[in-house]
Amino acid sequence: MPDHRYPTVEEFWQRLEDREVEPDLRRALRDRTTRGRDGPSRLPAATVVAVAARLTPGAVPPEAQAAFLDEHYDRQLGRGDDKAGVLPRRELIPAGFAALEGSAHAEHGAAFARLPAEAQDELLTRAERGRLPGPDGFDSATWFRRTRGLLLLAYGSDPRGMVEMGFPGPSYRPGHLWLDEGEVAARAGRRRGYRVL
Repeated sequence: MPDHRYPTVEEFWQRLEDREVEPDLRRALRDRTTRGRDGPSRLPAATVVAVAARLTPGAVPPEAQAAFLDEHYDRQLGRGDDKAGVLPRRELIPAGFAALEGSAHAEHGAAFARLPAEAQDELLTRAERGRLPGPDGFDSATWFRRTRGLLLLAYGSDPRGMVEMGFPGPSYRPGHLWLDEGEVAARAGRRRGYRVL
């Protein structure tokens, strides 16, 4: 009978080994657990780590999530959702952290990371509602949504987050292909460029 309880981190690694998940994927997953040792290099580290700690607490250290956000904030990640009249993401994310930090200093006389949790939550709530002031073209609700989305990606792509969510990790063996319905139909119909299943 299969064991359906959530794995520990050690069991997570063993299950990947048992399922013969590709060594390069296992290596990439292990590398994710070392992310964040140097912290963000482009964004203000203390502020980003404090935001990560408030928005996505859990098994994945906020430093690792902050490093992921710092590495990916200016990438589209498969989406083209920049809005007309709003700063592009490569400018929006840094502007949002600067606006958050500026509001913390103006209203509380301290850096965001040094504020009590209640004050941090109040500033983040204002940002989520679009009420955090910033430069021309800055929309704090868009900034909040994109920042939260990247932090959730950081959390879910880290094996420690996978374990905490109860996800046992990739389950495919070498050579396995994911095919959606359209791909299966194209192959079954022997469309040009496809081999028979």
